[in-house]
Amino acid sequence: MDPQERLRILKASGYLDMINSWAREGCAPLSFRDATGKLHGGSITFVDTGSAVLGVTAGRVADDVILHCDETTSGRGCRVGNAEMSLSRFLARHPAIDLATFQLSHEFVASAGHSPLSVPSWPPRAPADGELMLLGGYEGRLGKEEAGASHAVHVWFAAHAEGVLDRNGMRLRIADPVPASPDGRTPAVDHGGWRGGAVFRVLEGEAVARLELAGIIYEYGDGSELVLAHPLTSIAPDGTFRD
Repeated sequence: MDPQERLRILKASGYLDMINSWAREGCAPLSFRDATGKLHGGSITFVDTGSAVLGVTAGRVADDVILHCDETTSGRGCRVGNAEMSLSRFLARHPAIDLATFQLSHEFVASAGHSPLSVPSWPPRAPADGELMLLGGYEGRLGKEEAGASHAVHVWFAAHAEGVLDRNGMRLRIADPVPASPDGRTPAVDHGGWRGGAVFRVLEGEAVARLELAGIIYEYGDGSELVLAHPLTSIAPDGTFRD
């Protein structure tokens, strides 16, 4: 079936609302302040590889967390959802591609208000050209601050895999916005907070479609509707990198 037609069917059935809720469970906003008090943010995706529970994000997000977070200073910790994440949980950063991992646990992810995603086998395969994908992350600029906390909004789009590269990852062309904001609209804003957000492929089952984690967003080109993401093939089951 044509990917656009599949998307129309999923929308009309209301099934996208269900899988959007499931996708949000596996991805959390990540926020922290620098020494000037400026708030920074991104997204982090939780996954259970079968051997470890990991937090996966863009390498540049992890770099900024390590640079700016100071657990000895009030208000300078790294907040992940409803929990504060210790820098000791940092596990690995790929030397060449924009991916990093944190060593987590089911208990920590639950305390953050989320649940780790699972896949049938590790690593999940990379998307094929033309495959329908659903992707998104958290927008710190959309949220409001209350009592020092940033309340970010999850924003959700459909995209087509336009080209799968090697070390540069995959190009995903946004095909159609899926409303996910509280008022039912998808706001047009800077999507820098998507870095670390999840990319899912849509798999057709006998009864309903389901999602499978396929990659992590590391860049969004404002105005181009082009999202850049890395597949998870370089991550070993323990969260270290294979190459």
